[in-house]
Amino acid sequence: METDKAIALIKRDHSSHLRSELYRCNLFWKNNFTLLIGWADTVKVCVIRTSRPEETRDLPVPFVEIVNSFTTQFYVCGIAPYENNLVVLCCNKEEELEIQKSSDYRPQFCVIEPNVDDYSIVCIDMLSIRGYEKYRCNDYQLEYLQEDNTFYIVSPKDIIVAKPRDEDDHVAWLIEHKKFEKAMTAVKENEKLLKKHTLVEVGRSYLDHLLSFGNYEEAATLCVEILDGNKQLWEEEVFKFAQINQLQVIAKYLPYETVKLESTIYEMVLNEFLQHDYQGFHAIIKQWPSQLYKIPNVIEAVLDKLAYEPNSRVLLQALGDLHMFSKNFDKAFNIYLKLGLPESFDLIPDHNLFKLAAQQFDMLMLLDKDKAMKLCLKHIDKIPIDLVVKRLSKKKDLLCYYLDRLFAKDNQLGGQWHGLLVSLYAEYDPTKLLSFLKSSNYYPLQEALEVCRQYSRINEQVFLLGRIGNSKQALQLITDKLNDINGAIEFCKEYDDRELWDDLISYSLDKPEFIKVLLNNIGTHVDPIVFIRRIDDKLEIPGLRDALVNILHDYNLQMSLREGCKRILVSDWFSLQERLNKQQKKGIAVYDDYICHACHQKIIVKDIRQTSNVSIFYCKHMYHENCLPDITTDTCMTCSSQKRGPGSNSVFHSN
Repeated sequence: METDKAIALIKRDHSSHLRSELYRCNLFWKNNFTLLIGWADTVKVCVIRTSRPEETRDLPVPFVEIVNSFTTQFYVCGIAPYENNLVVLCCNKEEELEIQKSSDYRPQFCVIEPNVDDYSIVCIDMLSIRGYEKYRCNDYQLEYLQEDNTFYIVSPKDIIVAKPRDEDDHVAWLIEHKKFEKAMTAVKENEKLLKKHTLVEVGRSYLDHLLSFGNYEEAATLCVEILDGNKQLWEEEVFKFAQINQLQVIAKYLPYETVKLESTIYEMVLNEFLQHDYQGFHAIIKQWPSQLYKIPNVIEAVLDKLAYEPNSRVLLQALGDLHMFSKNFDKAFNIYLKLGLPESFDLIPDHNLFKLAAQQFDMLMLLDKDKAMKLCLKHIDKIPIDLVVKRLSKKKDLLCYYLDRLFAKDNQLGGQWHGLLVSLYAEYDPTKLLSFLKSSNYYPLQEALEVCRQYSRINEQVFLLGRIGNSKQALQLITDKLNDINGAIEFCKEYDDRELWDDLISYSLDKPEFIKVLLNNIGTHVDPIVFIRRIDDKLEIPGLRDALVNILHDYNLQMSLREGCKRILVSDWFSLQERLNKQQKKGIAVYDDYICHACHQKIIVKDIRQTSNVSIFYCKHMYHENCLPDITTDTCMTCSSQKRGPGSNSVFHSN
């Protein structure tokens, strides 16, 4: 146009029978230097270039270079650029349609990638145009507005507007074809390019799709990903699960830390579990913070259920936990104790439930008597003994265990119940009865003796008879019931009563074995000669010689000990007498500040005219000789007046 000259001539390469009035030449200027040509079944891409001056030795000369030229399998009705590719409006060739015996002349909208002498199809769309069966190539036309990136396809009766698909279109297409996972991936990857679609929108569509096909678990998992911290959206989706009775599925995914939903939501979920899954209900109330829901509402619902199933352990334990959350520790304790849960013991000291524990101490003992006693002994001042004894009165084995442990801690605790403990020991733990009788002073002796007789406890009877002073009857029990000569000897040694020894000797005179044992043990308590004289001369006693030898040996040993002791005593007497004399002969220091205990004047007088001897008693009281009523007295007046007994001889010192 600048030179008003033709710079190139481009000849057609297609067959001559494809006349221009039937197959027109379609031109499009991609830019000022690139021309696109689509003619019949050929496509060319021409670029205008300029030769360099050094090559022509003249002004630059423009020329045309054909960079792409190829024959197509269709007739070109229009051509336009699309990024680095070409957009072609085309029709199928009639010859091929006739071969295929088809009358389909439907136009097509193709994106092709040109090569030097060939092309490849990127994508192709079939166009729906009214009356296309009667149209030919020249009946269509393609226009392109580069500013709007919009294509216009014109036919005798229709105009079609086409635009390149963007990411929103891609996502919409994926959603339309139910490819939700790919749609969500596309949203995540192109979030900044999207104008219409968001992750939440696509995700909720996917949720609806999953719920409609029964994929509840997958839908619940998806909620966490797409709803994040949006309280309103969470509540809307939960109601969808509620409508299809699938709240149990969504329960474990509900937010309660970063986002807190309305309490109605959580209560609705809890009620769903309560109606269908007790175990799940209990697990979820232990998992969720109690602040999420209104505890009284849930407790009321549980009580309604318990009205029909009063023995359900799971419901009872859940009710106990709810009472714990609402700080009704006494109610929780009663439930835990009824169920036999170890947590019952922890509640007592933690929440000061000692009074309640005392009232139900029998159940605590049945649950774990060791723990119950440990708690009781540690807090003996808070769990009254009288109340515990009353609660255990019908469970005597546990009462015996309780009083026994109490006595082991302090033998003065619960003294008023020691009489009862005697009978309990006799019935449930007789091995401890004798040691208890010896250790305690708080049981009635006569009642204890009757109990021991009732349960035929001989050793205990012996001890009690000896304690009440009936030692003869006690010895008789040992010899008659126990036939225990050694025990009888020990009993006589313990009381060291001559009458008891006589009774034992009388009982043993016709029993050679007893006589032998007595001879070996009686020597230090009874004169063996008296015993030997009472033995029948005709009675045969095995081992008598050895017993007599033993008696003689013991006698000699005893006499030797007596002589030794006598010598020691005499020696000690003389030694101590000598020390006493030396001590009494020592001088006694008298100082200026000492006073006479009669006149209360200083004991030492400096005036010669008033000089007087001084008498000092061994009680350290001092007197002027003139102040004593009787100079020859050997008794201190002060000590005598206080009735402390006579003093010793005074010591006289001249002034």
